[in-house]
Amino acid sequence: MWRSVKYGMKRLWDRRKRWLKEKVVSMLPLNDGQRLALHPCVAHRGWSGRAPENTLAAFRLAMSEPAVQWIELDVHLSSDRIPVVIHDPTLKRTTGMQGRVSEFTAEQLRRMDAGSWFHPSFAKEGIPTLDETLAITAGRCRLNVEIKGEDSLPADIVERTLDVIRSRSMEYDVVLTSFRTEVLTAVKEQDSSIRTGLIIDDFPPDLIPTLQSLGVSFLSIGFRHLTRDLLLQAEDAGIEVMAWTVNQPGDLKRLVHRPERIMICSNYPDRWLAAVMGQEA
Repeated sequence: MWRSVKYGMKRLWDRRKRWLKEKVVSMLPLNDGQRLALHPCVAHRGWSGRAPENTLAAFRLAMSEPAVQWIELDVHLSSDRIPVVIHDPTLKRTTGMQGRVSEFTAEQLRRMDAGSWFHPSFAKEGIPTLDETLAITAGRCRLNVEIKGEDSLPADIVERTLDVIRSRSMEYDVVLTSFRTEVLTAVKEQDSSIRTGLIIDDFPPDLIPTLQSLGVSFLSIGFRHLTRDLLLQAEDAGIEVMAWTVNQPGDLKRLVHRPERIMICSNYPDRWLAAVMGQEA
């Protein structure tokens, strides 16, 4: 009993010290460098505000901004079980084609027009494989790889994705994320050293214990659910937080002035940078 009392007192004291630290920090304006470090940008599906999402063009454009150190992308399996980079399980929205991603080979998907829907100048952009994406990002940018694969067994898409990541020696440059807890469990069963993260658009009371039970160290959460309490709990648990998807200048400005560390996922790295630098977007 005495041990539990001491533990409770220590937690209260730790909270008190953090509160005092935050009060002091909140009175001091953050400089540009501090905001860059506290609130790094994650380019959502590449620089998808200026190029078609999840294409090599969008990824190259994101990497053209030196301040961008992270890119988020989505993975499904092709019919020949090759990880390909596309958000939807169907092709209609970004290619105009009928059918599901899982019904076509990686080569067939690569030859599709995944850019004209955005602008005719991107007509030659196909659906890239994960390997093609890693080839251009290796050594330059870290990746948040969201595993979709609604048409695939979790163990299968995880195995194929890990094979590609290992082939490029990028195990320490990625975090694998998913809405699906069975996918995160499959990752840990196959390689416990790979970082994983849960994606959620909610803040249930048991969120942090759930993350701990899954063995994840990363939380990808809809930015409207961010609270001081959540950020404190996540910090206590050693869990990194990414807020998605933050596109409006006002929302970006508000987040980059918070004293807590928050990764900011946005379609517009230029707007993020303007907010960080205290400029108009």
